[in-house]
Amino acid sequence: MRCQSGEAFMTKEEKDAQLEQLKKAAQAQRTKSVEKKNSSNQLSLFDIAPWPDSMRALPNDYARSALFTVKNKRQPREALQKKEIYHINKDVRITYTGLELRADDDELVWQQVLEYAKRKPIGAPITFSFYELCQDLGWSYNGRYIEKAEECLTRLQATAMQFISDRIGQLDSVSLIGRFKVLDRGKRSSQCEVIIDKEMILLFADGHYSKFVWEKYRKLSPTARRLFDYFSSHRDPYPMKLETFRLMCGSETSTPRKWKQQVSKACDELNESGLVYNAFVNGSLVGCQRSNPEPIKAPDGKDGEGDGE
Repeated sequence: MRCQSGEAFMTKEEKDAQLEQLKKAAQAQRTKSVEKKNSSNQLSLFDIAPWPDSMRALPNDYARSALFTVKNKRQPREALQKKEIYHINKDVRITYTGLELRADDDELVWQQVLEYAKRKPIGAPITFSFYELCQDLGWSYNGRYIEKAEECLTRLQATAMQFISDRIGQLDSVSLIGRFKVLDRGKRSSQCEVIIDKEMILLFADGHYSKFVWEKYRKLSPTARRLFDYFSSHRDPYPMKLETFRLMCGSETSTPRKWKQQVSKACDELNESGLVYNAFVNGSLVGCQRSNPEPIKAPDGKDGEGDGE
């Protein structure tokens, strides 16, 4: 439910009332989704959200949230306790417990783990080596990056989210990774074993996810990647306020001027990557044209001037 008062802030009572209405509105859909999830113990993520091996995927509800932040690498990660995560859509509530997750590394590791898991029955253990993970992320295979990968997997496991939306209903405790451990640590046969939370499948259901070319996406800077997360979650993205995008990134950039410069640079990066046709900053807004417009047909049937090939 959206606040109709037009005021920038709501009282605690108004927030509680809004949350209660949202829970009630979601209950029927929640029941339906759970029944669908339990209909087959062998259901895989790929059955619900098929994407090619050259691509990766992200639930739209996460793409539009501040779950993965953009902050200075030297800044310590916050330990969050039942913290409401900023979301662009007012009918989505995510309450998060765990160490702060960053777009710089945690987001990429999670997306690659989903790739390993996508054809396995949801909830079944999957295994992969640190060598495979580092290679697929484009990271060097050495002690520093092995440690970094393990730290990411540990953070992703140590998360708990309450998720509420009209579409899904209420999920009381969802973890990005249900379980993680290292098998045969210190040996050449060492493997990571991971289990994906079964309820994760609900976030991908009914086409509510985005897919993107991995080779291009993983090379983006954190700010450009979060901007593309937003763009890719809409067929025709509407312009977004720079301040809204800052909140979506969890950024603490000191001034609006510096943030505008940072976003402009991210737009240039996206345009160079070819992931979008034209990303731009216009005044206080950031927008995007995802694909090349259709060539204009002249009256004589010939292609008119335009951007068509």
